[in-house]
Amino acid sequence: MPFDIPDTWMWARLKEVVEINPRNTVEDETIVSFVEMKSLKDGFNNSFVHEKRAWKTVKSGFTHFQNGDVGFAKITPCFQNRKSAIFNELENSYGAGTTELHILRPYQNTMFADYLLWFVKSPYLIEYGKQKFSGTAGQQRFGTDEVKNTLIPIPPQVEQERICLKIKEMLNRIEKDEN
Repeated sequence: MPFDIPDTWMWARLKEVVEINPRNTVEDETIVSFVEMKSLKDGFNNSFVHEKRAWKTVKSGFTHFQNGDVGFAKITPCFQNRKSAIFNELENSYGAGTTELHILRPYQNTMFADYLLWFVKSPYLIEYGKQKFSGTAGQQRFGTDEVKNTLIPIPPQVEQERICLKIKEMLNRIEKDEN
């Protein structure tokens, strides 16, 4: 195991607790959100902007997501820059976007999206992903098979909530101190 965790936690592979890169079935005329890589904030932000597009124009050749999914960049340097977000408030609850994202959709009652977001932004995942990169310099990616087999520490849900609240509290304090 990568590091010690409390006895009440467990280790799992991502493929056991999330659906990875799911596809959506949406009516062609439905207006959905479209997100480009440049529209995702980096660092420890959890925000993005989107355009509105008809599903029929984005259902092929793009990555699919829906409200509650966590998306993170798989290509350098966006991966290391922590370009990632929880997709919420999408047009009609659905979206599509850059092919350079991995989408994680938690299985019911396994983990909170906020906890998953902080995991994909963690130094542990960034370092692990860099070790698993494939491709040529400047175009290296954290591949789907490697993502599926990534180990994630999973605390009980109450602890997940506590961790997420503490991270938000700390980030708010840092932001306040910087202003």
